[in-house]
Amino acid sequence: MALEGVDVTLLDPHRKPINPLFGLHPIYMGLDPYRTAKILFANRKVDIVISVFESSCTLPLLFRRLAMYAPLIAMWDIVPEENWKPRKFLQNIVLPRVDHLFLLSSNQQNYIEKRWGCGAKTSVVYQHIDAEFYRPEAPAPDGPIFAIGDDAGRDFDTLIRAVNSLDVHLVAKTRKHLIDLPDRRARIDQISERLSHTDLRKLYADAKFVVVPTYQTENVSGVGSVLESMAMGKAIIVTDNPPLRDFFVDGETAIVVPAGDEAALREAIVHLNDNPEKCLALGQGGRAMVEKKFSNPVLGTRLAQQIRTLVESKSRESTGG
Repeated sequence: MALEGVDVTLLDPHRKPINPLFGLHPIYMGLDPYRTAKILFANRKVDIVISVFESSCTLPLLFRRLAMYAPLIAMWDIVPEENWKPRKFLQNIVLPRVDHLFLLSSNQQNYIEKRWGCGAKTSVVYQHIDAEFYRPEAPAPDGPIFAIGDDAGRDFDTLIRAVNSLDVHLVAKTRKHLIDLPDRRARIDQISERLSHTDLRKLYADAKFVVVPTYQTENVSGVGSVLESMAMGKAIIVTDNPPLRDFFVDGETAIVVPAGDEAALREAIVHLNDNPEKCLALGQGGRAMVEKKFSNPVLGTRLAQQIRTLVESKSRESTGG
């Protein structure tokens, strides 16, 4: 953002006793009254406030009319929530009031429009990746298959069923429980402890290819793994989950399989396992896509353009232009 001429100030939640909710779940910790006062009254030159998720912008949106000036207030990303009452409650406060919503996936625009009727005040900035840190290394044709993820959207059960009868080596970096099936031929190693970014990068580098199995979700479950793999020049097999479709091209950067389809996933694994040339081609395609659409500098340019458009539009409205 600095390279694009946008000055950024980060305001983390304050600690106790200033913020009595510090130390609780982030959805509560973000309801920081002192930080809200700073946002609305201390700095008079801010053009836009961007809150990661809904919590940090709830109080500024509710109390900004008390301020002598009113910066634009935007929200970065959304976790579709139908069941957890605290998040659902805050989203129902924030979404009708927020000036803009930056989304990671175009599919989320449909969700926003359907639930709150405000899809028009959204823009897609996509997820991003440090393509300098995650860079291709030498191919690993004899390496294991790699899968990673801890969120609720990951479908490791289908993956385990798909590889169970295959003579392959799978490394799964996850804290999730992995099912153990009878008559297993596959060698499955699970890594559950937290790793450094450098150690994680080595797991990608050592992999023959990467599998990103997910359920059908409303959020972009698996996007980090998809982009890290592609940035490392690794072929990926990925579930056809609608929020992820912005991040791959079937046959060019990934092999895409239906959600929960054990047979299709097994077929894709066998295909890549037996075709190092296909792995190389998919990996090269993925790396090119990352450099073009999802690297940090590309995000900086895209987000800066969106911010300037929003600020200029507000300025024209305030001057009657």
